[in-house]
Amino acid sequence: MTNDQGTIQQRLQAVRILSGALIGGLVIFAVVAVVALGTGEYPSPVEAAALFGINVLAFVVAEVVGYRTEAVRPDADPESALKTGLEALQQTTILRFAITEAPAILALAWAFSTGSAWPYLIGAFWSLLCMAWHVWPSRRVATRLERSLDREGGRSGLVAALSGSTGPSTPGYQQF
Repeated sequence: MTNDQGTIQQRLQAVRILSGALIGGLVIFAVVAVVALGTGEYPSPVEAAALFGINVLAFVVAEVVGYRTEAVRPDADPESALKTGLEALQQTTILRFAITEAPAILALAWAFSTGSAWPYLIGAFWSLLCMAWHVWPSRRVATRLERSLDREGGRSGLVAALSGSTGPSTPGYQQF
């Protein structure tokens, strides 16, 4: 891989497309659930709270394990360090997606077992919010990954490369 900014932006674009498709899948499943099941009886407050709780658990698990990466060695050359960072972005995006999508899949099964789309609509809503936070390749996500990559003294330069700058990275919530 070259350290070319065009190649880096292409890889970032691929992660964006993948993330958008994965997040958009929840919306498509919502349409299917409403058409197939209808919006019968709304779940009880206990069921709605359980769906919310399952999503909170997934959010916490994604926070704890979804940003763990192999550290960049302090003696790594910048090109290989950046390659490691880009690979970590792609791999951990899939991991965080799997974690945050699990409650939506559970809610879909719950919806089919009750015969109403409401359990899925409730569970998928919270999953969408979790995915927007953890899956979409934002500056916040890249900053978290960079901290994990750089924890042993190596410098991946992930945030700077993805934002197209050459200066030090600064945390923030802006999109790339």
